[in-house]
Amino acid sequence: MMKTKRFFALLLALALLFATASAQELASGAKGDAVEQLQNRLYYLGFLSITPDGDYGPKTVEAVTDFQMFFREKGYNLRGDGVADEDTQALLYDDAVADANYPLSQGDKNGYVRRAQRRLIDLGYLAGSADGSYGQNTADAVKAFQQMLIDNGVEGITASGEADETTLEYLYSELLGFHISTPKMYNEKNPLSLTAQNLYAEAAVLIDADSGEILFDKQASAQMYPASTTKVMTLLLGLERGNLDEIVTVPASAGQVPGDSSRMPVAVGEQLPYKDLLYGLMIRSGNDAANAIATLTAGSVDSFVERMNQKAQELGLSGTHYDNPHGYQSETHYTTAADMAALTRYALQNEQFREVFETHTYQVAATNVRAARTLQCSYKIFDDTSEYYYADATGGKTGYTSAAGYCFVCAAERDGVSLIAVVFHSGTSGTDRWTDAARLFEYGFALRGV
Repeated sequence: MMKTKRFFALLLALALLFATASAQELASGAKGDAVEQLQNRLYYLGFLSITPDGDYGPKTVEAVTDFQMFFREKGYNLRGDGVADEDTQALLYDDAVADANYPLSQGDKNGYVRRAQRRLIDLGYLAGSADGSYGQNTADAVKAFQQMLIDNGVEGITASGEADETTLEYLYSELLGFHISTPKMYNEKNPLSLTAQNLYAEAAVLIDADSGEILFDKQASAQMYPASTTKVMTLLLGLERGNLDEIVTVPASAGQVPGDSSRMPVAVGEQLPYKDLLYGLMIRSGNDAANAIATLTAGSVDSFVERMNQKAQELGLSGTHYDNPHGYQSETHYTTAADMAALTRYALQNEQFREVFETHTYQVAATNVRAARTLQCSYKIFDDTSEYYYADATGGKTGYTSAAGYCFVCAAERDGVSLIAVVFHSGTSGTDRWTDAARLFEYGFALRGV
C-alpha cells in the first residue's frame, strides 16, 4: 500500500513538474530555446519582424504585446503587457484561433497584415518590406493577386483589394495548377528553368567570376541598400594598409557605432593583431571593427569613406555611393547587384581578401582586456548540418537592415567554374537568401555544363 501511495505521489509530482514547465512565463531578458520557439511562432503568424534569435528583447516584447492587443479586441482576456504568460502562450499555439484567416482591409495594422505582406512579397505581387500596415500598395498587391485568381477561373472572388477569408485561403495555399511563376514553384530538377519570379530577391545577379560575364539578371542595375555587404569594400581597402600582424590599439571610433549595431566585439583601447579586426569584420560583421579598420587605415572614418567612393569610381561602379564603412542604413548609402558582383570579382583576385572571405572559423588570441575566443560564421549555406547547405559555396558576406532586407554576396566553385551571386532584399526570412543563392549557382553551373 505504501509503495502504491509513493507511486501516485511520484506521478503527481511529475504532473505538476510538466504543468509548470508548459506554463513557463517568458518576459524581457529571457533567453534560450523556449524563447526561440515562441519567436518562431510569432514570426510565422506575422507579429515578429526580426529573425528569431532566442533573446527576448524589445522586438519580442513588441510582438507579444501586439498579439495580445489584437486578441483583446476580439474579447480574449490577455494582459497586453508583452509578457508571454500561460494564457498568451495557450492562445498563441492554438491553431484554431491564432492560425485562422482574419479578414484584412486598408487601415489595419497588425501581425496578420505583415503575414499577408510577406506572402505577397514571396509571390512577387508586393515590393518593399512587410511593415504590418495595410496601405495602398498592399491593397494594390491584393487586388492583383485576386485578379490572377479570377483569370484562372476561381469563382467567388472579386478584385477589391480587400483580403477576405477566401482570398487569404488561396494566398496561403500551394497555388498548384495556377499559371504563375513564384519562388515556391521553382523546379529544382531543371535549374535552367529559373526565372526572375523564382527568386525571392528584389534584385539579383549571377556572374562568371573569371570573365565577368553576367549569366542571370534580375533588376541588377536597380539602386539598392547593401547593408553589411558594404564590408566587402571595407575589407578590400583595409588590406591595403598592410602590416597584418602588427599589434594595434583599437581607436575611439570603434565605440562610435549605433547602439543596435552588430559587433565583433572589441573595446576602445584593446590591443590585438590588425588582421583579427579583418576577420571580426567579416565573420561577426562587426561595425566596431569596421570603424577601427577605417581609422587605422585612413586616419579617420570620414577619410576612409572618401577612399571607398574613390575606389568605386576607379572600378566603374557608377551605381554605388558610400556613407560609412559598415553599411548601417543611410538614404545615400547604396549600390546595385551588378556593382557588388563586379566589386567582389575584383576583390577575389587579392589572395589575402580571398583568404578572409572564405574563412568561416577564426581563433582570436587573448588581448589586454579579454581571453582568447573563436569567431564562428553562422551562415546556414556553409553549415553541412543545415538543409540550406550548399557544398560548392566558398565564401560570402551577408547584410540586413529593415530597409535593405536580407542581402547576400557569395562565391562558389565547381569543376573549375567560378561564380559570384548577389541577392538584395531577398524574401521575408533570413533563409530565403540561401535559397536564392543556391538557385542562381545551380543555374550557372548547369549553363556551364558542370
